[in-house]
Amino acid sequence: MTAYTDATKMAAYLGTTFDAGQQTQAGVMADAATAWIDGYLGQSWQAGSPVADEMHTLAGNRVYLNHRPVASVSSVKTRAASFVAFDWTTLDSSQYELLDAQNGLLLIEGWSASSAALVQVSYTHTAALPADVALAATMIASAWMSSHLAGGPVSGIESIGVGQGDIAIKYGSGTNVSDVPKEALTILNGHRVIAIA
Repeated sequence: MTAYTDATKMAAYLGTTFDAGQQTQAGVMADAATAWIDGYLGQSWQAGSPVADEMHTLAGNRVYLNHRPVASVSSVKTRAASFVAFDWTTLDSSQYELLDAQNGLLLIEGWSASSAALVQVSYTHTAALPADVALAATMIASAWMSSHLAGGPVSGIESIGVGQGDIAIKYGSGTNVSDVPKEALTILNGHRVIAIA
């Protein structure tokens, strides 16, 4: 996992200095904030390019790829979703089109809203982490860390145990949107993709 923020950025944001133990805890918060952002946005900037066989369920005849912007699509495979172990069909490049590279929108010929299909797409992307998403990650992780520094509970994390050379983290039932600073949500909402079939 490549976290979207780190202990140095968090300490600068909070206007403090972390000791060695707090730096370790800040790393945990950074990883948790990164995972939360990926889940909230439905996309990630963690994976490197190229991406192989990214799985999607078709929304009509369109698919929204996870990593954007898309530089090129090298392979598209489809299969009916309702059959177990059904063979994948590799499509010819004339059977799909990258409609919107910036937003990762791929059009696939021959499928409609009434069709249930799975698709695997291999592609390259040029997605660098946007600066505002990195800032949102810092805001979120810092908010969670400041709660911990103040001796309160940390959102999404039930307990943290530091042993000899290892860290044990027990995650709670999940982090809610209400646990995230409103300013960070405002930033992230600008990156949410709503798929309309």
